[in-house]
Amino acid sequence: MWWQWRLKHPGVFVLGFLAATVCDMGCKEAAKPMPPVVDAAASVAGGAKLFEGQRECMGTVCSIKVYFADEAKAQDAIAQALDEMARIEALMTTWRDDSEVSRINAAAGTAAVSVSAETFEVIKRSQHISELTDGAFDLTVGAFKGLWKFDEDNTGDLPSPAQVRKRRALVNYKDIVINDAERSVLLRRAGQRITLGGVAKGYAVDAAVAVLRKVGLRNFIVQAGGDLFAGGKRGDRAWRVGIQDPRGPRGQIIYKVELTDQAFNTSGDYERFVMKGGKRYHHILDARTGFPSQGTRAVTLLAPSSFTADLMDTALLIVGPEKAMKILEQTPDVQGVIIDDRNKVHISPALVSKLQKVQEPTDAP
Repeated sequence: MWWQWRLKHPGVFVLGFLAATVCDMGCKEAAKPMPPVVDAAASVAGGAKLFEGQRECMGTVCSIKVYFADEAKAQDAIAQALDEMARIEALMTTWRDDSEVSRINAAAGTAAVSVSAETFEVIKRSQHISELTDGAFDLTVGAFKGLWKFDEDNTGDLPSPAQVRKRRALVNYKDIVINDAERSVLLRRAGQRITLGGVAKGYAVDAAVAVLRKVGLRNFIVQAGGDLFAGGKRGDRAWRVGIQDPRGPRGQIIYKVELTDQAFNTSGDYERFVMKGGKRYHHILDARTGFPSQGTRAVTLLAPSSFTADLMDTALLIVGPEKAMKILEQTPDVQGVIIDDRNKVHISPALVSKLQKVQEPTDAP
């Protein structure tokens, strides 16, 4: 599996089904969360029922649930959508030497690499987010691979400042040279690496959504880790999802919201971390410093597409609540819930009336 860096604890829940969900940073990827639990008795008028398929992909459980009357057609559509997600994975993984991203990394400092339209789009749009955040979000944080250890390799140790500075010298999104005419990507310096771990799952979710819609399905949920898109309705009502309490036990919800034809993504500091001296060192790195970001515990975004939400959620967590809210003000089709490191909740004005508060977030280091 390629995105073996990701976590094992969900951050977003589909109410009625426990959804395996994670939220991450551009340099980290997911392991295997709990598989979703399906309400097998769910059905709607007209004979439609809930059908589900899931598969290990992108280092997590990719799950698709649909409401449809024809089981054979539903299962075929689910299989096609999961195949599409696997295709995107094969292009963008860093865990296979023959992927497009691995070929870009292997050619760092020597040559440009021609890539597919999909990989090119993901990299190009990621560059825009890097510019928007003054480099806080940066695909070249791939250079930190193996230095910060928050997964199966977690020993509780932290890298020294000197080690971080050395790797940080290889991080600069401006060293990613994209050529529209040739649809190619070049890393200027040897030793540089990019990772699409913070953005590719959202792109894959949207690709699966397109497959489902192409074959005529309208009511579904597609999920890969922390990236989720809810299409249509869950029978006679909208899909209901909840926001995880970033300092509470797994499954503890602080807000509920109903979704129809929207993405719902979360990025948080609570999935993989090390506590040292009462301070939390987590897997979301600020590319400007090479150290875990500070100032925000979790960001949840509602957006028109999962890719859009995936591009923004980690970036907004890194820049801190004040700048994040200013960016959201300039992006009217994206709404957010931000919990800062003082446990204060910041909510986009347009989202306030849509949220149902369950409880206050737990306050802890």
